[in-house]
Amino acid sequence: MHYILACMVIGTVFGAGLAIATEQTPNPAPSPAPKPQRHLAKFDEQFKAADIDKDGGLTMAEAQTAGMERIVNNFERLDINKNGKVTREEIRALLRSRLSS
Repeated sequence: MHYILACMVIGTVFGAGLAIATEQTPNPAPSPAPKPQRHLAKFDEQFKAADIDKDGGLTMAEAQTAGMERIVNNFERLDINKNGKVTREEIRALLRSRLSS
């Protein structure tokens, strides 16, 4: 009789431990995008909205109309190929060169 009672107690303890060990934790809520990604997404939206003729580049007039003062103030430096338009690639190239220096 004591043997059966002892087996039941041991089984209960190990069974509870096994249930706790295999219990799945709920997935945490997805965290919001990191700040740099949010800023890039916001910039891309602004850039697309400012690009009135949808050619992938901003002229000085488009940047001024959109109120993109940083681009207006740095237009000459950003327009790497001097074609009168600033593209996202030119902006990224300038940022990469500034970060690597």
